[in-house]
Amino acid sequence: MATIELDTTKNAVPFDKANIPGPKMAKPVQAEMAGKFISKAKRPLLIVGTAAGDEGVIEAVRSMAEKGIPVAATGSSLKRLKEEGIDATYVNLHALVSYLKDPDWKGFDGKGGYNTTIFLGHTYYYASQLMSTLKNFTKIKIISIDRHYHPNAQQSFGNLKPDDFLKALDIVVAQL
Repeated sequence: MATIELDTTKNAVPFDKANIPGPKMAKPVQAEMAGKFISKAKRPLLIVGTAAGDEGVIEAVRSMAEKGIPVAATGSSLKRLKEEGIDATYVNLHALVSYLKDPDWKGFDGKGGYNTTIFLGHTYYYASQLMSTLKNFTKIKIISIDRHYHPNAQQSFGNLKPDDFLKALDIVVAQL
C-alpha cells in the first residue's frame, strides 16, 4: 500500500480574499522544507500568538523551544506557555516588529538581531499586516507555519484542514 504524503502547498491562496499584496507573494512550502529552512537559520525567532496554546500546537512550540529556538509570546499566549513550562519572552507584536526593523537591536538575549522569523498562532489579518512590514522594510526571512496561507511571508503553508495542520507541524519539528 502506497503512503500518501501531506501536501502543504495546496490551496495557497490568501485566506482573506482581499489580501493580495502585489506581485511578490509567499512561496507555498512543504512541511519538510519548512523544517529544513528553520533548522539552517542562524538566528531564528518563533513568534507565537494566542492560538499557539491550542492542543496539538503547543506541543510543536515546546519542541521548537527545546531545540533552542527562542520564543516570543504575543497576545495572551504567555500564560499558556508558562503553564506548559515553555520558556518565552512576552512582547507586544507591534513593538516586536518595530524592534526587528531596528538594525541595531541586539535581540532578547543581547547576541544580535534575528535573521529568520517564524509566525505561528496569530489572528490572520493582524499577522498579515505585520509580516508586510517585515517583508517591505527588513531583510529578515519570514516563514509562516500557520494553518492559513500568508502571502506576506516569504514561505507559507497553503490553507490546511485542522488535522493536516497538526501533521504538518509534526513534520516541521521532525526536521529540526
